[in-house]
Amino acid sequence: MNLEKREIILREIHYWRRSKLLPEQYCDFLTNLYDDEKEIKDSNPISLKNLQQGSIKIWLFGFGIISLIFLISLYFSVFPWPLQLATALCVLIVCYGYSAIYRDRNHMISLVLAGFGSVLTIGFGLWLIALHDLNADFWRPLLIAGCGLLWVILGFTLRIGLLHYCGFAFWALLYAGFSGQMRPDASVLELELLWLPLCILMVWLSWLLYHRIKGVSGVYLGVGVSLWLMPEIDALWLRPDYPEWVSLVLIFKIAAGLALLFIFRKKWITWVAS
Repeated sequence: MNLEKREIILREIHYWRRSKLLPEQYCDFLTNLYDDEKEIKDSNPISLKNLQQGSIKIWLFGFGIISLIFLISLYFSVFPWPLQLATALCVLIVCYGYSAIYRDRNHMISLVLAGFGSVLTIGFGLWLIALHDLNADFWRPLLIAGCGLLWVILGFTLRIGLLHYCGFAFWALLYAGFSGQMRPDASVLELELLWLPLCILMVWLSWLLYHRIKGVSGVYLGVGVSLWLMPEIDALWLRPDYPEWVSLVLIFKIAAGLALLFIFRKKWITWVAS
């Protein structure tokens, strides 16, 4: 069989495995049937084998990328602000674009590029705010909101659960800061009313998306579980002068949450596995 066709078949089998389109044992059988490591080239261009046997083009490409990173790092602060913005956007588009390209070819490279792009997103934003002496009280929350929106969209589109979760985590951080400014003296009951409806909403969305869209319900369940503990975390870490018994409430809610997860384990494990 032609090597290119065999590589395409193997990539499809890996995609079926990740998407749960075929049982694990069938995927193993098909992989063993078509996989011949002695004949198939490694599709990862940065593997040790390909670096050892690669042409001079691969090494020149790596040299160019490393040099470009150092040049941007050294001279970014002296660029005019339109060029700074354009440079940041180009780097992020390249990182997220290649992450989307490698999503089905090499999942690990896709995750690394998405993570690198996410770190650069928040890094470039904070750097620009500091370089131009912008009002941090306005621009930092706007940056957090923008990063959260970007990561939610990309995490949903690329099916990168951690990136998707981090987007909601940034929104929760922004929500906590906003509620802290609006109601700095909120009682424990008010904090429960601020967070628990969002917890219920996310768990409901997890159940709804499990029946409609595969691969994201586990993220929404994780967000809902995190929001279950947020009232006490908000009280203990983000607000001053709260009584110590709030920590006991946190321990009780952790125990209650684990009990609920144990009781409904057959349902939520199915959601996460999807």
